[in-house]
Amino acid sequence: MPTTSPVHGLLVLPFVALVVLAPRPACADPLFGPSRDQVTTEDGKPESASSGLRPGFGMRVGGYGFRNETSSKWDDCRMNGVGVFGTLDLSRHFFGELSVDLYGAAPDVRAEGLDRVSTHLPAGGGARMAPDFVVSPFVQLGGGSEWTRVSTDAGAKRTATRPVGYLGAGLELNITRRLAFGAAIRMLLTSRVQDEAKPVTTGAIASRPAGEKAPELSTDLASQGLFSLRYAL
Repeated sequence: MPTTSPVHGLLVLPFVALVVLAPRPACADPLFGPSRDQVTTEDGKPESASSGLRPGFGMRVGGYGFRNETSSKWDDCRMNGVGVFGTLDLSRHFFGELSVDLYGAAPDVRAEGLDRVSTHLPAGGGARMAPDFVVSPFVQLGGGSEWTRVSTDAGAKRTATRPVGYLGAGLELNITRRLAFGAAIRMLLTSRVQDEAKPVTTGAIASRPAGEKAPELSTDLASQGLFSLRYAL
């Protein structure tokens, strides 16, 4: 889970990409196997020049957190989770993505007496800047819906469906022509439990007044980090 500003991460990624891609054209090959330009289709044309759509699928792990007003770190109300996603390459550079991600409150959040689970259902599009290189930077933009359930140690609960949106950038390491490992940082617009709904703690013991109202939610910006493994058909 990233604790630095997502803006800093977005600035670092293009710099790393330039360093990796600059040395020589040989870097265009995946780590194992030929690049798509070296593989021909049944009609003898390079695969990367084919006009057909190219589907893919994968899984990922990651988490997100909101900016902590006291420490200025992005570690407030942290959520960790896993997800599965499908991609559709519309061309060599442009692609669409549809995913399902399941998140749960981090252990330190639950220790404070606040538990939460969320399901994100976003769809988006993106662009790969160097799809045939061993390392390919990409950018993404998308949005969708979130189902979330929040509960406190006193028994107060809240269930809601709310919108989500994201803007991100990352890198893919092309292990083979079909298999790629990815890492991304996103600025995620999603729901946040309002401060007044959080438990009041004394030492390590969390307590809530009896009969409290359901937790309130607001829309806020979170810093999100993701690691993925994708297979293209």
